[in-house]
Amino acid sequence: MFRNILIGISAALILQHILSVIYSLGFHKRAYNHRPGSCRVVTGIDSGSEDIHVLRNGLALITSGIDLTPLGHLMDPSGLTWKGRIYLFDFKQPNANVTELPILGSFDHSDFRPHGISVWEEETQTTVFVVNHKQHREAIEVLSLNQDNKSLQYLYSITDPLMRSVNDVVAVGSNSFYFTNDGYNNQLFKRFLERFLKFPWGNVIYYDGDAGRGQVVVSRGLEPNGINRSPDGRYIYVSSPIVGTVTVYEQQADHALQPIQVIDLSTSPDNIYVDSTSGDLWLGCHMIGYQSMLHFQNFTQPAASQVLHIQLNSKVAPYTYDIREAYVDDGRQVSGSSVAAYYNKQLLIGSVAHKLAHCQVVAF
Repeated sequence: MFRNILIGISAALILQHILSVIYSLGFHKRAYNHRPGSCRVVTGIDSGSEDIHVLRNGLALITSGIDLTPLGHLMDPSGLTWKGRIYLFDFKQPNANVTELPILGSFDHSDFRPHGISVWEEETQTTVFVVNHKQHREAIEVLSLNQDNKSLQYLYSITDPLMRSVNDVVAVGSNSFYFTNDGYNNQLFKRFLERFLKFPWGNVIYYDGDAGRGQVVVSRGLEPNGINRSPDGRYIYVSSPIVGTVTVYEQQADHALQPIQVIDLSTSPDNIYVDSTSGDLWLGCHMIGYQSMLHFQNFTQPAASQVLHIQLNSKVAPYTYDIREAYVDDGRQVSGSSVAAYYNKQLLIGSVAHKLAHCQVVAF
């Protein structure tokens, strides 16, 4: 009798887990297009615009050409021909298109597949940190932006044993930053099991450039993805698409992160953009998971895009807030939205493996 009960409970738990995974893929969802104003596709990018960082003067740096080879045979083979690039868009010239920023110095362009990006601005130097999925190791490239001649100067590369599957980075100093590992395994089948069984094997690392090493500050996480900081530097935000949340951490004196609040979004958030003026959060989201999976297998397959705006109504966490849906597209304009950067009533929407869109924000 006891054995039968135990088998029944185990079967019920397994069934519940399988159904929760299926539910998370969004087969029950449908995208109904709406815009915050007029929107257009920004020409010049066809191999993704995965992450965006906007400088105080309205210049936006955009990563393109992400490495999707960990998907193995589940990746569209045309992605193998992509070249890693960083593009520039000027919000003060909203009708213009992007330009590529050349990377000068002894930089190996053939081994550049950028992902997350963050910038540390000072009066004398603008330092750019870029996640790079190199062929044989993970790295974060450190570059210097020359705004006069619109170029990047390669400074150095950072590698660390704690860099396993780096997704995003946020600078907190001229040589220090946090980064997310969105999982432990890089081999296709092992990573599938890790995700399917929802093992919390991702983490968040703080890297101290003076000490030259990283330290684990969040030891267990379900696929931590995008990471960013509040304008005053007090809080660190981390998204988790697999559970549909943004976690608010308070940064401690020793750079440890203390969880303060979890914001449930009921969608799959990717990168987090923080408005430097209001402190509000903007998120590019994958609202229908199975469409995103099919899109990565065939880039011509559309995947719904979604942008959420988290309006913070208080200055100290735990926040009071309102969540608004600013943009939805069925994938014909932008497929697989990964980031949404807001500046001066304008929105720049990037994607993992598709195009870049610019919108005027009138109302939503």
